[in-house]
Amino acid sequence: MSISDEDLLAYADELLPADAAVQLEAQLRDDAALRERLQNLLDQRDSGAVSVGEIWRHERLSCPTRSELGLYLMQALERKRADYIAFHLKTVGCAYCEATFAELQAAVAELDDNPQDSRRREQLFASSAGLLKKDRSPDPQ
Repeated sequence: MSISDEDLLAYADELLPADAAVQLEAQLRDDAALRERLQNLLDQRDSGAVSVGEIWRHERLSCPTRSELGLYLMQALERKRADYIAFHLKTVGCAYCEATFAELQAAVAELDDNPQDSRRREQLFASSAGLLKKDRSPDPQ
């Protein structure tokens, strides 16, 4: 199996899917030349010799924000943005976004499991909706 420089750097940044990371780690343990190649790539990156693509991946410029992931979870995004986030999570398999999304799902599940919190959330929404309705009423002037 041929390992690209991008795969090695993604491994170093913990961006590979878990199964690919496990396979690459096993190869790194057995192959001194591969370990040296990885170290050279990291040294180059640390010295500033990187490509625009590497900067894009390292800084996660294509990743949705935590708020967008929350809106995606609640199915409250416009179709195009929701499609992009689905692609980013399912096809690209961004480890950072998958972890954030899993954390948000767990938080929602915890809220749903606690009826008191769910009731409190409904009461808060009802009271907020009433305030918003009052703000939109026409002025008596």
